[in-house]
Order: sequence, then structure tokens, then C-alpha cells
Amino acid sequence: MIRNIIGLILSIFAAGALIWACTFDIEHLMIGELVTAAGGKFKFLTIINLYIQAIYYCLCIINFFLGSNTFVEEKRSSLQKLRDFLFASIVFPLGLFVCITFWSLYRLDRKLIYPEELDQLISPILNHVLHTLPGVAICLENLFHKHRYPSRVLGLSCNAAVCVVYVAWIHYLNYIHWIELKRSLWVYPILNELSFVYRGLFLLGLSLFNVGLYFIGEMYTLFLTSLQIEKIKQNKKIY
Repeated sequence: MIRNIIGLILSIFAAGALIWACTFDIEHLMIGELVTAAGGKFKFLTIINLYIQAIYYCLCIINFFLGSNTFVEEKRSSLQKLRDFLFASIVFPLGLFVCITFWSLYRLDRKLIYPEELDQLISPILNHVLHTLPGVAICLENLFHKHRYPSRVLGLSCNAAVCVVYVAWIHYLNYIHWIELKRSLWVYPILNELSFVYRGLFLLGLSLFNVGLYFIGEMYTLFLTSLQIEKIKQNKKIY
């Protein structure tokens, strides 16, 4: 029960912080030509992930009161099944993806992902809620919630669909920019620096990395599950 309470507290904290970040008008913080570019704030994967994570933690809170938190398939509620499916296929891999790719590119060359001008517009706290909290919180959340992964076909299909949809989305936006500006204007500066071939390889590599995070999440969850089941068995032997 204590584990469930801690999970609830973590979900409330994460949901509150993420919803707080959602209230900021990110469009007013854009710089350069992206200010008037098509797509609004939802051109950025960070913002899409922000809303997905916020919805997920709200679902975790609702599931605490109205659903279940068990490994036993027959006892899992519909809310828990939905929670576990979203966790496995979208929330865990996407949360880690945003965190790892942002800070990796930031350390490599911040101009490629987060120009210095943004330091005057976005506070360090907001920046960490956008780019750090999703990855850290979802790893901690897995310590307190009992997840069961869906079939790999279903989970990976949803994971891959997210990658395909977002890549198609930014290409569509670039097409709109080409019509309006008569030149390419990609969402992220790094995409403007790459040729057609290298851009394709870059996006393919990131998509495969996101799929890889699905398997990491699965192994991480199975490891935690085995530890909890072993602990339950030991407690039964004691009593």
C-alpha cells in the first residue's frame, strides 16, 4: 500500500508540473521565422510529449482511485490496461527519447537544438520540466506502478506509428513553409544543416533509437517485476 501511495504522490507531482508547463504560451517564446511558421507550438516533439505525459499522469491518478495496480491479469482493470499500454508503447520511450536526445544535442552543439537566445525567454525550471522531468519521472514511476507489457506486435506497432506520424508531420510543415517562403524551413535547426540523404538517415536513426527504448523499457519493467515477485515469495515464506 505504501508503494501505491508513493506512486500516487509522484503522479500528482509530475502531473502538476507538466500541466503548469502546458499553461505557458510557448509560441510567444519562439524566435526567428518559426514565430509565424505553420504548426504552432505542436510542431515541436517536446510539446507533444509534454501533453502526452500530462495526460498519462492524470490517468495514473484516476487509476489509483478507480482502477487497479496488480500483476494478476484477471484482476487488472480497464484503466490499468490502458495505463500499461500507454506506458509501454508511447510514454516511456517518448519520455526518455526527448530527455536523452535533447541533452545529447545540447552538449554537442546547443545551436542545433536550443539557441542561447532562449535562455532569456525560458527559465531553467521550465526547461527542465520540458526536457528532463519526462525521462526522470517515468523511470521513477515504474518503481511504484505494476506494469504489464502488451504483445510486442501491438506495442511496437503503436511505437512505430508515433515515429511515422511525427516524421510525416514535420515533412508536411516543411512543405507548407516551402510554398509560403519558397525555401525549406525545418522545425529544428539541425535539420536545416543536413542534406536530403543525411536528413533521412538522421531521422531513421532517431526512429530506431525510439524503438530501442521500447525494448529497454520492457527489460527494465521485467527486471523490476521479477524483483517484486521474488520479494512477495520471500514474505510468504516468512509468514
